[in-house]
Amino acid sequence: RFAMQENRSKVNFRKLVRDLADMYQDHTFDIVLTELVANALDAGAGKIAVSWDEPHRVLVVADDGTGMDADAFEQYHDFAAELKTRGDGIGFAGVGAKISFNIADRVITETRRNGVGVASDWRWDDDGGLSWHHIPATRLNSDGTRVEVRFGNSDSLPDVDRGYLVAALKCHYLPLFVSDFIKAYGDIRLYANRPSFTVNAVPETAENLSDAVALTERLNFKFKGGWGAIGISERDCPAGNDAYGVLLCTHGKVIKSELFGQSSGMLGAKLFGIVEIPGLIQYLTTNKADLKGGPGARGKGLKDLLAPVREELKKFLARHGVAVAEPQRNRMTERLERELSRMVKQLPELQDFDGLLRKSRALRKSDDGDILTSEVKPRNCDNNTKEQRSDSTGNSSGGGGSSRQADPDGKTRARTPRSRRNQGPRVAFDEQPDRAETAWIDDSTIIINSGHGAYRKRDTNDSRLTYCMFAMGVALDKADIAETADGSSYVDKFVTIWGRS
Repeated sequence: RFAMQENRSKVNFRKLVRDLADMYQDHTFDIVLTELVANALDAGAGKIAVSWDEPHRVLVVADDGTGMDADAFEQYHDFAAELKTRGDGIGFAGVGAKISFNIADRVITETRRNGVGVASDWRWDDDGGLSWHHIPATRLNSDGTRVEVRFGNSDSLPDVDRGYLVAALKCHYLPLFVSDFIKAYGDIRLYANRPSFTVNAVPETAENLSDAVALTERLNFKFKGGWGAIGISERDCPAGNDAYGVLLCTHGKVIKSELFGQSSGMLGAKLFGIVEIPGLIQYLTTNKADLKGGPGARGKGLKDLLAPVREELKKFLARHGVAVAEPQRNRMTERLERELSRMVKQLPELQDFDGLLRKSRALRKSDDGDILTSEVKPRNCDNNTKEQRSDSTGNSSGGGGSSRQADPDGKTRARTPRSRRNQGPRVAFDEQPDRAETAWIDDSTIIINSGHGAYRKRDTNDSRLTYCMFAMGVALDKADIAETADGSSYVDKFVTIWGRS
């Protein structure tokens, strides 16, 4: 017989905190600052005060938002609490404070809601765990939250001063420092009152976008899902963080920069745009620093939001003499698409693309009595939904069974096509010898760079096929269309499935 023995599960908090920080690309200090400000904005703050005490190495972020009640305050300290509700905000409650322990040794938090205040002292204990206890709430006189992060003797801090704090805030929340965008937020009542920032007790004022990022030849545009501007800056990466292209933002937070598969050409890192799309909040990933659509209607929803921005960028590039990619199709693209079609059952995320839908032919009678063919192309996986696209020249490809019907007056009506399931992205080639990428994704097409030196070294069709499959795997991996269960690269998963198909 075995004696009953009680065991306790152990939590390695230092590794847990480190893993949380590794979800982000920025320095831990910047992550802490960004997340604390995100929490303040989610709480409806109208005033956000950031300060840095260099002698004591203390960061403080205080706001006048709604604060936390007792239950929310408990979850704020709980590593097991749900990290995020999709679409509920641009930050995580408590994540900034938790991640701070990657380089900090103590966090003091005070919050007040409906006049009731609570406070805590949270720190590392002697056995490597994190513990907190209640302390008197004495710092806040009105509703809001104040978080004080003490970095102690950490040697991992950047050279923080007021200039560093301002630059970090503008890097991650540029629209909230641009007067053009602030007015637009007010017009849609996203931020009825512009959140004002003070840094080390000095107010930080808003600027016109052209002044903020030294933008010339600026093009403003609006679309159903948001608004934005694209232009040419007088300096490289004007918003910092090596970002150029179009900054995609939601609720004032910069999510990522995007070129939508295009090259900035001679404009280089001076090409700069910024777009606010409130609906993108529904597609933020776990670390709130990227976007993911997912399968079916969800993926289509994200693509629909981004499509107008892609088109505006292409038009802007064309106006400034930058060649917009015009992919070419050939026998190899058809062969690659057949390979993808065989892989779809094992990689269902490829169905999120609107490519490889077989086209049906339809007949119609023209005004002068001639019978013309039209392309009919289903656009989704719903067997009851169809969309028709006509080609007045009569040119179409592919085929499919359908029934022909006649109107009572004898005129020929278009055939009703059979809807077929999506079979994956389309494939095309574009010769771009100056681009380092082997392949990239533009809308629903994987573009393979036929000008890349590595491609040109492939001298047989079979070796080019293998090269192209790896290149497509890289493009899909960078697009982050799916996560692998074991955390490995999507390229590995893609070429493994291809090897079995």
